[in-house]
Amino acid sequence: MKEKKFILFLHSGTYDKLYQAVMLATTAASMGNKVYIFLFFWALKKFVSDKLDEIEYSVEIQGEDKRLIESAQHKNPIRLKELLNEVRRLGNLEIYACSGAVKLMELDEELVNSKVDDILGLPTMLKMAEGTETQLFI
Repeated sequence: MKEKKFILFLHSGTYDKLYQAVMLATTAASMGNKVYIFLFFWALKKFVSDKLDEIEYSVEIQGEDKRLIESAQHKNPIRLKELLNEVRRLGNLEIYACSGAVKLMELDEELVNSKVDDILGLPTMLKMAEGTETQLFI
C-alpha cells in the first residue's frame, strides 16, 4: 500500500495560522499519513526562535476573535512546539526549512539545522510534494 503524504507549506507567523497548521499536521500524522512541513519566512523565524506559541494576531483579527484565540491557547495545555515534537518522535512528521528563506531572513544556518530535519531548496521540496494527496499553503 502506498504511503499517503500530507504537505503543509507554512509561510505565516501569526498564532491563528500556526495553531491551525499544527492541528492539521498532528491530526494527519495520527491518521497514519506521512506529514511534511516546509517552513518559509515568518513561520520559519517563529519556529527557529522557539516563539511558536507567542500570540501574534493577523490584521483581520479583532475583539472577539482575539478572545477566541487566547481561549484556545489556555484550553489546550500542550504548547504547539511540544505537540509537534511529540508527533515527530513517532516518526511520521518531518519539518524542513527553505534554504532561500534562511538566507533572506538572515537566520543562523547552524541554529536552523538544529531545529529542523534539514534545510532544502525549493526544487527538492516540490519533488517531495509530487503525488501528494493533500497540499496546503498557510
